[in-house]
Amino acid sequence: MTATAGDTVFRLLLVSKVCLGVLGNCILFLLYAYSSVCKPRLRKPITMVFMHLTLVNALTIMFHSMPYIISSYGVLCFWDDATCKAVLFLFRVTRGLSTCTTTFMSAFQALTISRTPAQLAWLKSRSSACILPSLLSFWILNPIMYFNVITNVESNCNSTVMSLGFSHPYCQTKFGRGNPTPIISSIVLRDTLFLVLMVAPSLYMVTLLYRHRHRARHLQSPKLASQPAPENTATHTILLLVSCFVFFYCSNNIVIVYSLYTLEKLNKSKGVLLMLSFSYPTLCPFLLMKNNRMVTRWITHSCYTKNDPL
Repeated sequence: MTATAGDTVFRLLLVSKVCLGVLGNCILFLLYAYSSVCKPRLRKPITMVFMHLTLVNALTIMFHSMPYIISSYGVLCFWDDATCKAVLFLFRVTRGLSTCTTTFMSAFQALTISRTPAQLAWLKSRSSACILPSLLSFWILNPIMYFNVITNVESNCNSTVMSLGFSHPYCQTKFGRGNPTPIISSIVLRDTLFLVLMVAPSLYMVTLLYRHRHRARHLQSPKLASQPAPENTATHTILLLVSCFVFFYCSNNIVIVYSLYTLEKLNKSKGVLLMLSFSYPTLCPFLLMKNNRMVTRWITHSCYTKNDPL
């Protein structure tokens, strides 16, 4: 009875979190799209990056949570080999796109607020033109990087032997029967590279903000110094996103490594870590909304309309 109640609570939490994350990302994506189309003069270059991030985050949540939601209702042996290959490949690609977009966002904002030398001024002036080609290149590179998922994943419906591999209700990895160290090494190296490329610009932005705040205290009045500039507000938001990404991304990697070396699948501890594994794409839109003037005006207008006696 207790186990059934616990499974029910876990199912409700999982479904609620998925709905909240998908809804938040979709709403923010539509607001950015509406602002870009109807108010092009107010559009900022980084808006396209935010739109892309919310889109891939929504897809990541759907592809990652789908099998766990279905299995939580007791549905067994639901996927065949083709479905496993397709869904896990799409999940890995969208997750990689989220990683690349967050890394690019951090580097782009660092370049935007930096004091570029005269020799590199052309790079800063042309950075906006590099956004679309960079995002398109992510869509080309990530499917190539994760192509091995198609060949190394199969359904576990026809297998009676529990093999080493990542924790999943319907799929297993073929290389799990052998030595998974090469796969783990490639994952660790890839993640380490992206984390370095993401954290280095973030540390640079923290240094710039600290220096700017220190100078503002001497050059301006306390009232003016306390007013955040739009660039600083965007920088604070991106730093918060990067911090959340690093924490939850490392938690997700712990899940992957642990799953590759254990035969205990989908226990309660993994359920908790599963909730952590897609917490970043769920929290991301709400962190972006926090300092977004467009969202603030929309909420204020909605509340005013609701309270209007007419």
